Amino acid sequence: MDVKIIIDESVINPEVVIKAREVTPDVQQVIDMLRGNLNRQLLGYNDREVFILDATKIFSIHTEGNKVTAVTEDGSFYLKNRLYEIDENPPNKTFIRISNSEIVNFSKVKSLDLSITGTITLKFKNGEKTYVSRRYVDKIKTHLGL
Repeated sequence: MDVKIIIDESVINPEVVIKAREVTPDVQQVIDMLRGNLNRQLLGYNDREVFILDATKIFSIHTEGNKVTAVTEDGSFYLKNRLYEIDENPPNKTFIRISNSEIVNFSKVKSLDLSITGTITLKFKNGEKTYVSRRYVDKIKTHLGL
């Protein structure tokens, strides 16, 4: 990937232009970095092992009883973080709270079903579904520009 910087004293607002044939993972990483979507690491626990979770592989984070669980492409992991802590400081900007007990990674959402009055069904790329609580519907619609 080539990087070109042009210094022009007449420029008031800096502008970044990315020219690419397609959005590759490298290009997406640059876009995320420029937008401030830098991933914050989460530690996942499974039996006696600790895993550094890749935020791009997380589908959702939800509570199960008193435990917080991250559902990823590689399986489910318990987190020591509280859900409100993750909500206040998410791994990146694609993580949005959809209910009192769940935060989802919208980059893993395939589609939204608005047919049920007053709520939204989220369908993930892995085929799983979850529901936006009525209390969070307006927040999600605003976030998505609906």
